[in-house]
Parts: sequence; C-alpha cells; structure tokens
Amino acid sequence: MSACGRGARLAFADSVIGTVRAVVLAALLLAFALFVANAGAAAVPAEQAGDAIGFWTAARMRQAQPLEVRRQGRAQIAMRGPAGLPSLGPRILPPSLPSGEASASSKFETVADPTTVQSRVNGAIFIETPFGLGRCSGTAVNSPNFSVVFTAGHCVNTGGSFGRWLSFRWVFVPGYRYGQRPFGVFPAKWIDTTRQWRKTGSENFDVGAAVVTRNGRGELLGKAVGGDGIAWGLKTRQVFDVHGYPVEEPFDGETQQLCSQTPFLGHDTLSFLSPGPLNLAVDCDVTGGASGGGWTIRDGVLNSVTNYGYGDDPNTDFGAYFGDEVAKLFHRAASIK
Repeated sequence: MSACGRGARLAFADSVIGTVRAVVLAALLLAFALFVANAGAAAVPAEQAGDAIGFWTAARMRQAQPLEVRRQGRAQIAMRGPAGLPSLGPRILPPSLPSGEASASSKFETVADPTTVQSRVNGAIFIETPFGLGRCSGTAVNSPNFSVVFTAGHCVNTGGSFGRWLSFRWVFVPGYRYGQRPFGVFPAKWIDTTRQWRKTGSENFDVGAAVVTRNGRGELLGKAVGGDGIAWGLKTRQVFDVHGYPVEEPFDGETQQLCSQTPFLGHDTLSFLSPGPLNLAVDCDVTGGASGGGWTIRDGVLNSVTNYGYGDDPNTDFGAYFGDEVAKLFHRAASIK
C-alpha cells in the first residue's frame, strides 16, 4: 500500500474514533443531566401537561386507585415534641381567602358543597403511574405564582434514593365531586418533594408539592379557587381540620370529606426511629385516597398532610410535621414562574 493510502486510512480511522468519542461523551452528558434532574425537582413537558386535561375523563377518574401507604398492625402513640423548632420557623403565611367555622368531629363527614370558599381549595389529584391510574388528595396554597398545590411526597415521588417521579398526566381537580370539575383541571408543570423524602424515604418527610399550569379556561389556580395559608415551625399541639377524598370503603372517592376540629394525639412510636421531626397523629377515620389531604388550623392555614394509617387502626391518621424541609419546599415551589 502506498504512503498516501496508509495516510488516508489512518485519517479515516481517526475520524471514526473521534466520532465514537463524541457519541460516548454526549451519552455521558445526557446520563448526567438525567441524574441531576432526578436529584432535584421534576419539570413536566408542556405538551404532556396539555394532553393531561383531555386524558382525564370522568370514567378514568373513577377508575383511579389510591397511592396509599398503609402499615400493618396497630399504631403505638407516644407523647413528645420535636427536639427544638426548625431554624426557619415559626412562620405563618395567611390564606388568600378566609375559611369558615367547623363543628367538632373525628369522623369523616361529607362536604355538602365542595365549591364553597372554604372547600374549593381542596381537591383530588389524578396521576397515570407505571402501576396504573392513581389518585391522591391535595390543597391549593396561597403563593406569589398562584399555582402551588401541596400533597404527600409519595403522591409525586416513590421516595428514597431510587425513587421514581410520578409526573405523567398529573392533575389537580379542586372541588371535585362525582366526576364534575367545577373549576377545571390544572395539570402539573413542576413537581418536587422535601429533599429528605427523596434521599431517605422517611415518612417524617413525606410531603410533596406541584406547580400547576392554567386550566382550560386560562385561569390560574389561585385566581380560580384561592389558596389556604401555610405554616411551619409551630408547636405540635394544634387542633386540625383534616380534608381529603378517601376512596376505600365506606367511601367511594367521589365526595370531599372532612374531620373537623380533631386535636393532636401524639407521635407514631416508629417515627422516633427515623431522622427528622416526629410526625403527628390525630383521630380521623381516613381510608385510601386521602393521602396528601390537607390538615388546616386557624381558619384555613395548612400545617400538615395525610401520610398513612394502620390496617388495624382505621381511626388514627398520621401526617408530617411542617418544619425546615417543608419551608424550603414551599419557597422552591413559590419561585417557579
């Protein structure tokens, strides 16, 4: 072979090697980008958010099953407050619209009209997951972008270092009732959880949030229904109104339910085994589907969300304490444009 031929072949080989290196580098950069994206909040593509409104028919909403965390056995409750208040608390942000009075009850009672000023901020969440059609409960929260929904962490991410985002066709339907969507459907464009939920999967940090797009009428969530206030770093001894859309018997997920003026009972003893502030227990007969439903104090200030219950103790509901991690989650969500 001539020197010219050998040179051409070497040049061609160098070109191929360079191309392969470029492809490998691009693949590595893509993998790193995906890792970084998974390490933080999840953005939902705009076309997917738009598709979600049409996807969720009344029939599909009825088919959706609870994304539930239910422990075996019976709860053991202990009394002891968190070891010190969070560094960012206490702080109370008021609701954007006032809430009304509630009569004392530890039983879930049907909200006769979920479109009232007090009730319309609560809604059902629907998600298409790898396991089928899923659902949770959530609450619209007052924020500068008028677009924040709070729920349980496991309603947006399965939790822990290998957790999966549950962002596909994620929508919030405030005031939902029997398939009716009186204020429209609000698809998520961004979802996140407390960083400790994503890192450890500890139920002490099982809190999530979404930033939603406008509904089909072009309205922002906060403009359409208002939003509850939010508080963190408070004392645990509060009296809560517990909201949600339970699906499992004796409920059917089609109506909003309320346990009103139910006081703090203590902490799940298993909560002491995990890092973070101890969780909260109240007397409320929740069932699957109520996960993520808001616990409000002081006429419409969100201060916890439903996380889980026990199979042998259906009358006790457990929720996360709102501390440092929740404060940071709220600020991240409120800053999304």
